[in-house]
Amino acid sequence: MTALPNRIQAIEFPALGEVSLISHPFPPAPGPDEVLLRPDYLGICGTDLHVLHGKHPWVRPPVRTGHEVVARVVAVGAAVTRFRPGQRVVVNPLLACGICRACQAGRPNHCESAKVLGFRLPGLGSTYLNAPAAQLHAVPDGLAPTLAALAEPLAVGIHAVGRARDLHKVLIIGGGTIGLCVLLAARLAGAGPIDIVEPVAAKRALALRLGANAAHAPEALSGLGGYSAVFDCVAAQATLDEACRATAGGGTMVVVGVADAARALPLPRLQRFEIDVLGSGMYVPADIDAAIAALAAGEIAAGALISAIRPLAEAKDAYEQAGQRDSVKVLIDMG
Repeated sequence: MTALPNRIQAIEFPALGEVSLISHPFPPAPGPDEVLLRPDYLGICGTDLHVLHGKHPWVRPPVRTGHEVVARVVAVGAAVTRFRPGQRVVVNPLLACGICRACQAGRPNHCESAKVLGFRLPGLGSTYLNAPAAQLHAVPDGLAPTLAALAEPLAVGIHAVGRARDLHKVLIIGGGTIGLCVLLAARLAGAGPIDIVEPVAAKRALALRLGANAAHAPEALSGLGGYSAVFDCVAAQATLDEACRATAGGGTMVVVGVADAARALPLPRLQRFEIDVLGSGMYVPADIDAAIAALAAGEIAAGALISAIRPLAEAKDAYEQAGQRDSVKVLIDMG
């Protein structure tokens, strides 16, 4: 084994709007059910940016960030048999209690005591870290690590699409990373025509390359309607209003975006036309497995989502780039 360093570097938000690389002692040896990991790539998520700039509903700096990671196994605890050193894995950042009714039913994303790495727990944005083996998903040898790093946001899209019962005609509001992942997942699921609404022209163009049938600027939204499923990946008051209006009677509106405050809904229309409004919260482990399998099989052309790959030393610049309007997914090379 290559000699391990005495210290690690971690990406942290010490205060609102600040990104720093902080040195910490090397982690202790992994516990019996843990695995020591060396991250390859870290994806920057829009939710990370919400935390950084004080727009997340529950989490504020200081925090060690990062929840989208592909990593190499360095060492395993005494009780770990599913993974071996040198193997590449994706980390599920959702740590649930494992004992509540939701967890026992296989819905850890419904666990009300669950915590997410990078938010209420220290994140994955460090050069080495210990993680529970139960949170790891094996990556096939032939899958490029840059693509494997997209498994977590793709799992969000796969889970969201699975919430809708009828994909006959689909509208996606918001063409950022998650909206485009919903698009890819809907295509994978065999959806009918898919329209997307997005203010940035470059993202509209990308949506068309990824399989959208039409891509509209926001001013066109008020003229759209009759959709069996609408996915609101923004969750602003205006987009929720339009999503409810655009959903056909008996259809489903899925809220995928993270709202920063309470929102109102047009209950008279929802009640009269039996429109279901569903939340989509993260994913379950099977969604991550499905994302990895689709990536490995080449069924999802997710590489086009990557706007840039920046070295760890440029972490501050990477977060600035991720916040630019035309950026989709910025990866940090943790090596």
